[in-house]
Amino acid sequence: MSVASRLDALSPEQRALLEELRRRQAARAGAPSRRPPPVAPRSGRLGLGDWPLSFDQERLWRLHRDDPGMVCWNVDACSEVSGELDVARFLAAVRVVVRRHAAWRATFPLAAGRPVQRVVEFLAPEASLLDLRPLPAARRGAEARRALYDHTRRPFDLANGPLLRLALVRLAEREHLFLLTIHHLATDWVSFQIFFRELIAAHDAPAGAAAGPHGGATDLGQDALPAVQYPDFVLWERDWLQGEVLAAEQELWRRQLAGFPLVLELPADRPRPPVQSQRGGLCAVRAGAVRSERLRALARAEGATPFMAMLAALAALLAGASGRKRLLIGSNGANRARPELEPVAGCFLVQIPFACDLTGDPTFRELLARCRRVALAAYAHQNLPFAKLIEAVAAPQAAADRSRHPIVQVMLLVLPPQLPDGAGGLVFRPVGLYDGNSRWDLLFGLYDDPRAGLHGALEYNADVFAHQRVERLLAGLYALLDAVVAEPDARISRLARLAAAGAGAGGGA
Repeated sequence: MSVASRLDALSPEQRALLEELRRRQAARAGAPSRRPPPVAPRSGRLGLGDWPLSFDQERLWRLHRDDPGMVCWNVDACSEVSGELDVARFLAAVRVVVRRHAAWRATFPLAAGRPVQRVVEFLAPEASLLDLRPLPAARRGAEARRALYDHTRRPFDLANGPLLRLALVRLAEREHLFLLTIHHLATDWVSFQIFFRELIAAHDAPAGAAAGPHGGATDLGQDALPAVQYPDFVLWERDWLQGEVLAAEQELWRRQLAGFPLVLELPADRPRPPVQSQRGGLCAVRAGAVRSERLRALARAEGATPFMAMLAALAALLAGASGRKRLLIGSNGANRARPELEPVAGCFLVQIPFACDLTGDPTFRELLARCRRVALAAYAHQNLPFAKLIEAVAAPQAAADRSRHPIVQVMLLVLPPQLPDGAGGLVFRPVGLYDGNSRWDLLFGLYDDPRAGLHGALEYNADVFAHQRVERLLAGLYALLDAVVAEPDARISRLARLAAAGAGAGGGA
């Protein structure tokens, strides 16, 4: 699974902390309330018909139009499935889940020269079944990964669909691999969580429960459909984010990013091509349990989250590497501003730039406080679509630059740990399957596991960086993390020198 596909989710405790800090900050600042209005159900129970695209869907659609063979917007989730799996029952449960969500029954044809999302009553997902039991056991794992890699790297036909496909590989009687691939126009990572939650419920529904018209017994019948569908969100977004509301949000971000370069140049090994190929590489990240707990403890002492602490550490590392004192690091926001959107599948995800200011050579403790303030302000205004953020802060020539991702080239995700899930005799265990892409120059996709520590992967732009350089950067990060927890009142310039020395000497957990 591509690290780039993961949402920057927060644990319930982190969300509660952020909400409380955000309320306090707004009260101190006397900020006016711009709470978004409720999302009205305007598209019908199933969302049938032709609808406009959301602002960010329009951007993704144009990127696909310019390069129809691009597969970097294919979003994947791969799981080991253990237990007695009845393939017919499993596929019937998948069909039930797809029918519940307009986003997964949509295609994107042209109508009167403009793209629309056309929602139909049912659009059967493409399903590939592969039984590897006849192969010698030693060959099955490699053959399964090869097949799944080919599966995820096939482009989608946006005009005709479907935009959701799955592959099920049988390795043994009770061992399977399940790969779900959806085009980003129709999903985000919260949507994947919705899919698996509803898949388990539909699969485990008792015999005789309500059945959908396309098969599959389920207790997720029509009466339990989400109150709104994705087209309702699109109409709501276009009604709400216009005029004074849109202008105010864009102006706030212009002020937030004023004085921060929109391009972060890091030392590279190869000239940057004029058009980014999305060709990526991957390095494992293992910060270690002890080092991670010390960083968490420092964050708690400063009223911050692990994400804020990692943001400050990464800013210090990249400032040392680039020579920049002001830089932008991006992350993802769920963009589900209303509770009625939480159970809805679709493309909600937004990218959030965090303006990291290292001017004046602050201590790490001071930098962490700055990053905390920046993060709170960004989270309070995270619902501006990235397409509208680009319009607000990027010059037209910069927005059209195809050699790099606009505004942010480095991303940081800090996610709760992935845990097994299942019922009814089936257990789903998430597994990594890297698709070979990288949309950004660097993407740190980390899981904050209380037992194993911060771990995950670092995707990098292989057009620009060599693997050895990225490994040295990681070694420098480990050295810097050790230094900041030992000396949080050390100046960033000193910490950067320690990171550079650690990069030269190697690193590790």
